[in-house]
Amino acid sequence: MKKSIFYISILCVLLCSACYKEDIITSKPGEPIGPVTNLQHAVADSSINLTWKLPVALPADIIKPVSVFIQISIDGQNRGSLVIDNAPENYTYSPYDAAKNFKFTLKVIGKVDTSDPNVSNTRYSPGETVSF
Repeated sequence: MKKSIFYISILCVLLCSACYKEDIITSKPGEPIGPVTNLQHAVADSSINLTWKLPVALPADIIKPVSVFIQISIDGQNRGSLVIDNAPENYTYSPYDAAKNFKFTLKVIGKVDTSDPNVSNTRYSPGETVSF
């Protein structure tokens, strides 16, 4: 009986500890990067043009230029992602189908110089999403 209680309590501890989830923004050291602002979209013929503004103020340790990560979702399914380098402020997606629902999530990516192999050299901003 003591063995059963011991194994059940170990199992409970493992299950409770496995459910812990830390927010990625608070788990990384350093000052966070601000999100993109003024995210807008325009549909022209068979393409979608996204425009945005990058954060004006970046943390001092961010290496410039920053990049932008774009995640694409069509009708609720992930259709991939891409990273655009050199501080972009627009992106054109094609082909556009008016019968489908589109969602684009953008995050600013900044690199930092770190010599510690246990500290990530990449920081992401919170995401901004446009859907239509």
